[in-house]
Amino acid sequence: MKYSFVFLFLLFSFTLVGQKEFFFQEMDSIKIGYRSGGTQLDSIDASFIGQLTLRPGAGFGQLYENNLAENTFLSPAGLAYISSEKRVTPKFSGLPYLGFQYAFGSYLTQNLNVEYHQFLNPNTHFHFRYNRRTSNGFLRNGDYTLNDLDFKFYHAKNRFTTHFEGYYAAHDIAQNGGIASDSLLKDFAIEFTPVIKDQSRSKVRKLDLKWDNYLRMVGDSAIGSGFKTKHQFKIRGREFVEQLLDLSAVDTFFIDTNGTTRDQYQTAKFSNGAGVYFNSPHFKVDATVNYQYWRNQNLGVNRDTNEVYLHSNLWTSLGARLSLKNEFYFNLIGATGEIKNYSNLNFKMLRNLTIKGKLNFENLYPTPFQRFHTSNYYQWKIDDLEMQQKLQAGGALKFGDTAFIEASVLWTSINNGRYFIDEQWRQDTLDLVSMGALQLKGGFQLGQWSFYPTATLRFNSANFNYQPVFSTMNRISFQTKLFEAQKLGIALGADVGFQSGYNVMEYNGVLGVMQLPSNPLKTESLLRLNAFMALSIDEFRFFLKAENISSFINDPETRIDTNYPIMPFLIRAGITWDFFN
Repeated sequence: MKYSFVFLFLLFSFTLVGQKEFFFQEMDSIKIGYRSGGTQLDSIDASFIGQLTLRPGAGFGQLYENNLAENTFLSPAGLAYISSEKRVTPKFSGLPYLGFQYAFGSYLTQNLNVEYHQFLNPNTHFHFRYNRRTSNGFLRNGDYTLNDLDFKFYHAKNRFTTHFEGYYAAHDIAQNGGIASDSLLKDFAIEFTPVIKDQSRSKVRKLDLKWDNYLRMVGDSAIGSGFKTKHQFKIRGREFVEQLLDLSAVDTFFIDTNGTTRDQYQTAKFSNGAGVYFNSPHFKVDATVNYQYWRNQNLGVNRDTNEVYLHSNLWTSLGARLSLKNEFYFNLIGATGEIKNYSNLNFKMLRNLTIKGKLNFENLYPTPFQRFHTSNYYQWKIDDLEMQQKLQAGGALKFGDTAFIEASVLWTSINNGRYFIDEQWRQDTLDLVSMGALQLKGGFQLGQWSFYPTATLRFNSANFNYQPVFSTMNRISFQTKLFEAQKLGIALGADVGFQSGYNVMEYNGVLGVMQLPSNPLKTESLLRLNAFMALSIDEFRFFLKAENISSFINDPETRIDTNYPIMPFLIRAGITWDFFN
């Protein structure tokens, strides 16, 4: 036992290199010339509307397989469909700042993003973000409403510092199961195509409250040490409801044999911790011992566990050019041996040359949802729990600012992973899998013309071939000022791209996970074509975008999933507006 504590002390003191600076999280600094999304006029549409798909919730603005190396690491349970969360990144501004982004389009598609940042004084500030995405849906029974709200508050006075963050997400999604037939796709609008399920829906609710407090006992605000307390409450819940009109579509009912389904579960976690910290201008570290209680409730059946774990943050810098960050977690009791470690490096080698890197590792037991679950169509209980190991390494090299070239690589490896295969959770099928992506992108200007090329080459182990090997997306734009006063800016441009064929995954709407299909389906290569126009007058900017023009060229029966075809033509218009003071 003595040697174990020595080992953990060495980990805290030397091995860990940087995750989150505990007094101030990584913060952008903005000036009065800043515009929403931090983008140029010819890129305002790409900053927040995403790439919609026909999977439920419009794919949450991405094609899952295009970002496989990132999604598989973020996924809390197998190949969870909902992985990323819309959080606020604190921004420093001398004046109160409000950024407003809104877009609407075909099929009553709407995107809203609002950010607010204010420093009441150097030691008291708060940051807020609200993101909302809705649509009537592109297929029948395809509507969705996605809400993410995040608030952060920081305050320091004398010897006491407190940080509070509250995050809430509400996702209401129709679950149509995909198309029942593709016979109408070539001749009729996609909304006429029949779907597999007409009366299925899911609701996801998330709440995450964090509260950290620091009491300085020795030193001053620049160099000091003292005690830290750490508190957190998290709850995740999902409900799936369905009324089957054709009972023959399901082989086994575990609860409601008349086809009426209401599957529901939620996991709540509550933790409190205390420890010590040390703070200096170029080195900050904290370490806490935490007690956590979690309870999983599934259709009235409760299961709970008590845990004790260690947690540490470390941040260090060498001048203004190099910073290292690390977050560490080690479970002592309850899930003994669980480890998480997230490391990040940021090195500004030259004025216009930046290097970034990250190394993340997890060794975790399956989530409560994977361990036991009872629903109308599925039920399982896993007693012999085995940990799954995830390793992710990534880096980027960027030269330039407005005109730039950037190379990045991301690689993820999963050993002993648990996936949903053949209607059950399996941890004995794929053993070690790995996937990654190498991307080159840039921004170049030639007079009033701008070029933004992007090319991505992906690689993976032979047993996990579920991503396009190659894709490219290239934006060409022309910008100028109109009229004598030169106040009205205009940008015109187009996106031209290509994506190679790949083996698709299947979306399981009953469980809300991506699953590996029993019979692999390979989609065809696709061309991609969009066109846009953007206007600006000072802080106000407007855009009009014609998306998926390539749908008139590509075969409409091409799939991105076993049951979901490619997106139809879509028109969206939007504005961004920035307010200071």
